Amino acid sequence: MLETTEKEILEKLDKILASLKESTVSKYLTAKEVEGEFGINSKTLLNRSNLPVTHKRYIPSVSLKGGRKKHFERKVLDRLFGISEVNR
Repeated sequence: MLETTEKEILEKLDKILASLKESTVSKYLTAKEVEGEFGINSKTLLNRSNLPVTHKRYIPSVSLKGGRKKHFERKVLDRLFGISEVNR
């Protein structure tokens, strides 16, 4: 009886930890954060975001609320670089 309650508690804790990990993942990343997560040089990323949209190496970026920093959407970077959530 005690073993089943311990297992149930551990399962609940695992679910809570998993939900916390998901919520800390932000939708937008700065160039330095992309460099840390994906291993791509931040200067390269910023330079490619300045290319014309029609260029094959263009990486889309967003400037949020009048800030000077460029932000990159995680979903777009995952698609461009072929990195899945499982490999992180």
